[in-house]
Amino acid sequence: MKPLGLGILGLHHQHPRWYNPLWSHLPQYKPLAMADADEKFLADQNEFFKLDTYTDYNKVLQRDDIDVVIIWLPHSEMPAAVAAAAKAGKHVIVEKPCAANLAGAKAIAATAAEYPDIRISAPYCWRTHPASEKIRGFLAEGLLGPVNAVEARLNAGGAWRYVRDNSLWMLKSSEGGGPMWNLGVHWVDYFRYMTGKEVQSVCGFVTKPVGQPARDIEDNSQAVLKFTDGSVGILDISYSLPDSYPGKRDIFVSMRGQIGDISWAPAWQGVRDEMLLVSEHPSVG
Repeated sequence: MKPLGLGILGLHHQHPRWYNPLWSHLPQYKPLAMADADEKFLADQNEFFKLDTYTDYNKVLQRDDIDVVIIWLPHSEMPAAVAAAAKAGKHVIVEKPCAANLAGAKAIAATAAEYPDIRISAPYCWRTHPASEKIRGFLAEGLLGPVNAVEARLNAGGAWRYVRDNSLWMLKSSEGGGPMWNLGVHWVDYFRYMTGKEVQSVCGFVTKPVGQPARDIEDNSQAVLKFTDGSVGILDISYSLPDSYPGKRDIFVSMRGQIGDISWAPAWQGVRDEMLLVSEHPSVG
């Protein structure tokens, strides 16, 4: 099978370099070209990537050998890039959270409806984690019973990481916000995917940024969710961990049902996965 030609749109993001080792394990993709409006930065980065380069991403979209693009532009620019790629007949992987506001997300949904033969996706990686497959199996077996409450944390290092990784736009509230918008979406998606529940209402609080770098996004954010079936959820999301924190991430997921509870602490940078299932289902014990 011929690999799909891959184009990269946007380099002022943490993920282009993070993803790069993956392509050698995914032979169905072949990176061919990348685009960024910053010509000097593009040239500097290509010392590492060694691909064809363009300052206008439309030039990438015009290439016949490009089948799919992955978009790492600022959030506010993502919906227009998705629409341009779909119009050019390219499949799309757009980095979460896909847009800087609800209007942008709806625009992407409209593009998907307009081009039904084009696959438009976002890499919500926790869905396909092996532990998630186990949890889905436990839920399908009824080991938790009806799920009444969910909880998740995703606490990462400070906002200085976006200076280090040439992503200063991530420090602007105009790009959607801070950790809740950029990281919290993982767990909003996850709980909808795992349980089929829809969020009905939400209440949240944030803390003001402290110290450098200059930014107008929150450092810490917490939210209480109420789902349409009356169940509840809690999210604790931040850019607040010290650099010495083991594994560089504090990640935790919990689901509580009428007859069981499951908690999962995913691995990150060498920290081992930990999962605990407690159930009073007749098949257990």
